[in-house]
Amino acid sequence: MQSRPHELPSQLAEIVFILLCASSQLLFATFFGDVAILQTVLSERLHIAEPQLPWIQGAYTLANGLAVIISGSLADLTRPRWMINGSLLWLVFWNLVGGVSLLRRVAILFFVTRAMQGAAIGVLVSTSISMLGRIYQPGRRKNIAFSSMASTAPLGFWVGAMQGGALASHSDWVFWSNALVCAMLCACSWHYLPDLKASPVSTSGQVLSIKSFDFVGAGLALAGSGCLVFGLTEGTPSGWAPYSIVVAVLGVVMLAALGYIERKVARPLIPASLWRTPGFAWLTVAYALGIGSYLAWQFYALRFFLTIQEATPLTTALYVLPNAIVGVLAAAMVSRVFHIMPAHWLFVTSLVAFALGPVFFIPQTARTTYWALSMPGIALVTLGPDLSFAAASIFVTSQVPRSYQGSAGSLLVTLQNISAAVLTSVSDAIGAAVTQKGSSGGDVVTGVDLAGLRAIWWFNFAAAICGAIICAIFVRIPKSEEKEHMT
Repeated sequence: MQSRPHELPSQLAEIVFILLCASSQLLFATFFGDVAILQTVLSERLHIAEPQLPWIQGAYTLANGLAVIISGSLADLTRPRWMINGSLLWLVFWNLVGGVSLLRRVAILFFVTRAMQGAAIGVLVSTSISMLGRIYQPGRRKNIAFSSMASTAPLGFWVGAMQGGALASHSDWVFWSNALVCAMLCACSWHYLPDLKASPVSTSGQVLSIKSFDFVGAGLALAGSGCLVFGLTEGTPSGWAPYSIVVAVLGVVMLAALGYIERKVARPLIPASLWRTPGFAWLTVAYALGIGSYLAWQFYALRFFLTIQEATPLTTALYVLPNAIVGVLAAAMVSRVFHIMPAHWLFVTSLVAFALGPVFFIPQTARTTYWALSMPGIALVTLGPDLSFAAASIFVTSQVPRSYQGSAGSLLVTLQNISAAVLTSVSDAIGAAVTQKGSSGGDVVTGVDLAGLRAIWWFNFAAAICGAIICAIFVRIPKSEEKEHMT
């Protein structure tokens, strides 16, 4: 096994460093889960109308996606320790504001808080990936580090769900307790995170600085992704009003322009060599189909528990406990087998796991017991995000120089946010269309009845299976090789 990187002076320092980087994914999932479990409570407390309800998560994911686009490249060109500490302090402040918004019942301030949370988390995740990628060379140590980061996402979602469920009657304390956690993480990161050089060196030996940052590309990426996610999120709630279609199309045009401009600049946001890596383009398609279908399924699974089965927020939080348990086990498995077998088979397994969530929910009714279908479905689907994120992030960061680690990692997170917006929007449109035909006459879930939910889950199943087929045919990820760390 590799020796410890020289930036980490002791075993304790290495363990704490990995845990601090992994906490970015933990916070991302926690802040997603605590609001997801409170969606009905927040709707009543803040008097949020049905068309605006998707924005309790949409504001978070939109800002997260926009921040990730530029923060990954900035983390590669600056001192990432400062970016992480600044983001944690930002989260302390805005979580305090979020508590006030719920205490005073101010919906607009709550939406702003969600956007500020998402932006800070986007910086945290991409900067953490940058630090892990710059410090670790390919090998078992890197596998363990990225697998640990992947395991915290399902664990964090359950922690957030339990937090929201337990504090449902005092929802302002959800945000105030988050502020305390972020303050503690900031203190730890200030002491334990290594202070990497602000000027990394490119493969050609050129010293890079903030002047190397692609400002034009970043502007197009921000505007394009923002317009696309906004247009898709607003699509179904607005009945696909002309403005939502125009904004979404404008986003696609801007992203196309970004692809053209990136070929001309000296240092693009994403290295061109990554797109020439055999199978990489197909990997992004498969990852988008898998993770997008999973996040769409997860959103409607919670709605099913909360409304069709009329479970309380705390009971619903307990329902997702297998997320935490299986997530940790999956991460341990990845770290041990990634250097033994080709990782594309792990990736195929993750995509099949994504499909198992919908499979176990399609036959459910209002009276189906949790243990019969929900529990095994939730347990098995958890293998999906853990295996896919670990395999994809290890592969992508191993294909680019150290000066591009954050940029490569941010590509995966951006892809995750855009695919979630696209597949959730399509799912919502499918569910609404089936419901409007009155095919079931069953209980209605905020505009989508049980037949609509089943149609959504069939679509999620099909998307995940398509991803698995694409990966099995076109993607090849070799076994991880041991490389000593650079000094």
